[in-house]
This record gives sequence, structure tokens and C-alpha cells, in this order.
Amino acid sequence: MEKYQIIDKLKSTYPVTKICRVLNIIPQSYYKWVRQNKPIMNNFNEVIASIISAEHKTLNKTYGTIRLKHHIEKKYGLCLNHKKIRRYKNALSLEVIVRKRKPLYLNKSKEKLIKNKAPNRLNSNFTSFAPYEKLSSDVSYIKCTDGTLYLSAIKDLFNNEIVSYPTSSKNNVELIFASYRNIPQGETTNSVIHTDQGALYFAYEYLDMISQLGYQRSMSQKGCCWQNSPIENWFSQLKEEWLRPRQPFTKKEAQHEIKKYVQWYNTERIQKDLRYLSPAQYKLKIKQLFIYCLLDRY
Repeated sequence: MEKYQIIDKLKSTYPVTKICRVLNIIPQSYYKWVRQNKPIMNNFNEVIASIISAEHKTLNKTYGTIRLKHHIEKKYGLCLNHKKIRRYKNALSLEVIVRKRKPLYLNKSKEKLIKNKAPNRLNSNFTSFAPYEKLSSDVSYIKCTDGTLYLSAIKDLFNNEIVSYPTSSKNNVELIFASYRNIPQGETTNSVIHTDQGALYFAYEYLDMISQLGYQRSMSQKGCCWQNSPIENWFSQLKEEWLRPRQPFTKKEAQHEIKKYVQWYNTERIQKDLRYLSPAQYKLKIKQLFIYCLLDRY
């Protein structure tokens, strides 16, 4: 025990492996001791600890150290170093939900020529300068106690907002139609809608609807899921940050939880790419800047 405490004191000056070698200790045993024993912090502040602990729970254990730092700074006006926040999280044994990466499977067979296949217009350029300019869409499924629930979501790449998220017990064209009905008409002229090469996105009914609404179709290459990563990542966030900790649930309960998550995600969950603002906050800020620019002209 004393040797481990010595390592704790010296690790800021010397490498842990070097100290362990001098003390004749296996590094793995030290790290095991660290995991099992809360590190003793100097100048431990109960108020700061309670704030960090409360916000960690309020944010559903989804914020890492950097995002938590920005959140606390905005909410409480406390300028805490991210290293200090990390030390408090370690001392309080606060763990963040980590999303599991799916294994990558590449389809090495020859790609069939599909008459209605659309080109990849985005080409992994997910930067958008206007609302509804670029949209990312896909369908995912959620296992429930009374069957499978399918979710068709559309993400606006301008501010990463989820603009549509209908669910259904059936994975069919009607579900896809429902996701487009929720988007404000007139906002999507010449908008690019990017999808994978799922069978539903080749259906003649879908192609007719896209044509009538004035969308430009864009598709990922077969087996290249990263080419539609914005919506794929969001599905992963939804499941790991919100749904999985709350399972098991029925389809009706899952629908309720999805709605709660989308509302929280769009209005409160800050993102590094949006300058540590939520999608709604970012959209409002850009709108205000645009108005200021117009006022300066007159």
C-alpha cells in the first residue's frame, strides 16, 4: 500500500513504469490499486465535487471532461481546468458512457449495377452553411420486449439537429415517407438528402416522392458506412447514451424515450463542433449574427 502511495506522489515527475521498476512492482498491480481505491486529492472542495457529481448525473453520464468543463463554465460561471475536473471525476468514480464501435465489414464482392443508384454528392464533406442544405438519413432498429421498433431519422448537417424521427413496427416505405413529412415544405428546394444503399431507397414510390419534393439524392458506396457517418453516429449515441441504460422497455416506452432524447439532444446537449452549443443554440446564434450583419448594412 505504501509503495502505491509513493508512486502516486512521484508519477507527476517520473514515468510510472520507471518508478515501478525501482520499487520492484508490476505496473498492472499499481493500476489495479488505483481502480480499487479513490485517489486522495489535495484541496478537495466539497462544493465543486457536488456540482460535478450532480451535473454528471443530470447529463446522463454522457459528457467527457472537456464538454463537462464548458457546460459548468456556462451554467455556473466556474472556470475549472479540465485536468482538475478529471481528478474530481476519478476521485468520485464518475464514469462516462462509452459508445461501442461496430466492427467494420466490407463487401468485397463485385458491386451490382443498379439503374437507380445516385452519386455520392457529399463525398464525405459534411460541412453545411445553411439549414436543410445537406441532410443525412437512415433507418435503425431497436429491440423491445414486444418486438422490434424501426426508427427513420433525418439529421440537418448545418447544426446537427434531428429534424425528423418517426417510428414504426414495420420497416417499409411508409416509414420513410413519414420522416419527410415532418420537414417544413419550401425549405428543401435543391437540398441534398444522403442515404446508404438500402433497398427502400430504391423503391419507385420513394424516388417519385424525392422528385416531387425537389431533393437531390446522394448515396454512400456499398459497404462504406462512414460515408453516412453523421446519422450513423447519432444512432449510436441514442442507443448507448440513452436507450441501453434504460432497457428493457416496450415499443411504446421506447418511442417515449426516443422523443425525450431528441428533445434533450437538440436543445441541451452541447457539441464541440458547434462551439460547445446545442443544435438549437447554434442555429439561434447564427440567425442573430445574420440579422446583425443585415443591420450593419443599413
